[in-house]
Amino acid sequence: MRWRRILMTPKINILSISRLRTYTDGDGITSLVISAGCPLRCAYCLNPNTWDGTLQPKSITVDELYEELKRDNIYFLSTGGGVSFGGGEPLLQHEFIKEFIKKYKSTKWKFYLETSLSTDLESLKDVIDLIDYFYVDCKDMNKTRYELYTGGDYDLFLNNLTYLKDHVDGDKIKIRVPKIKGLHKRFEFVETDLKLRSMGFENMELVDYIDEVEKYKKISKKAIENREKFLEKLKEDD
Repeated sequence: MRWRRILMTPKINILSISRLRTYTDGDGITSLVISAGCPLRCAYCLNPNTWDGTLQPKSITVDELYEELKRDNIYFLSTGGGVSFGGGEPLLQHEFIKEFIKKYKSTKWKFYLETSLSTDLESLKDVIDLIDYFYVDCKDMNKTRYELYTGGDYDLFLNNLTYLKDHVDGDKIKIRVPKIKGLHKRFEFVETDLKLRSMGFENMELVDYIDEVEKYKKISKKAIENREKFLEKLKEDD
């Protein structure tokens, strides 16, 4: 039975851990666990190496991740910070996140989730009561624009967003809305802000997306082709 239990222990596939981050992923000092895998293919993805195969993820257990993070324990506790799960899409790793938090909630760390909400609803339900604060990456609240830019399922996203609103206090959610070149030609991104407010959200962060040309040249051929496909569709719609 012990051998069988070891096989069933969840692991997480991570690309890296970004340590000693200040007030970017939550209160105080945090460490960001960057998980591999994402269901979306955003044209201007900031972390294409989470899905384009350019980096080999490392698979680790709950206890192994704790050993990596505990070195920052004094910073977490003294500043009210903790651990942020990002990616990629961390909800793809929901079983691991659930077990990690349940096992180490006694640390008094805070636990944050940065998500696009583009996975099945059950993965959100699995961790929703364990997360202290949610950061939701919302590309657009218009179905056509959303699916053009992300290649994802807008209805799935909207259903998950509605569920989150109905089951989590608004002061524990921040919606991040980027103004994306080409996609938001005038004030379309403001429509997203207004629709979110009509749903009852109040804490939004509207930001201009900055296209870093040098970074564009360094990303993989797969990611470049994904972006060019999006730009071609924009031309067709003009």
